[in-house]
Amino acid sequence: MDAQAETEMPTGNVSDEPFLGPLDIILLVSLLAGTAWYLLKGKKKENQASQFKSYSIQPTTVNTMTMVENSFIKKLQSSGRRLVVFYGSQTGTAEEFAGRLAKEGIRYQMKGMVADPEECNMEELLMLKDIDKSLAVFCLATYGEGDPTDNCMEFYDWIQNNDLDMTGLNYAVSGCKFKLH
Repeated sequence: MDAQAETEMPTGNVSDEPFLGPLDIILLVSLLAGTAWYLLKGKKKENQASQFKSYSIQPTTVNTMTMVENSFIKKLQSSGRRLVVFYGSQTGTAEEFAGRLAKEGIRYQMKGMVADPEECNMEELLMLKDIDKSLAVFCLATYGEGDPTDNCMEFYDWIQNNDLDMTGLNYAVSGCKFKLH
């Protein structure tokens, strides 16, 4: 009996389940397929990159309006705009308000632009008459006791010291007084 007891296996919880279940097989196949796709995708890109490694230098077109160009008239004409809003601002509040005014011009079929008088050739202001249905808006703040802002000082002096004929020029002036809390 001893020999027979040693050779018999105990009849307990021995399961007849396979080592890998259906879900395990699906996950392994998906993992292998994903890995193969990733590796083959990388080789495909390397082949494409090696095909296009030749370079050629092409001439570029040069913009005739340089960054130093300060002709707001040319900017208006080239962009099809008819509204220019000039701002005089010490703290940036009038500049922000000028931006809002320029955007509101769209409601009246007038594309607008915002301009700093310090960066523009303000002697061209009288040429604005030549653009059909154009409008210049001046959104100007003061500081101190009514002094012009730093960016409008030259424009203020130019207006004061020249006898300008503004006949036919459509313009509006908005004096801004902002109270800071």
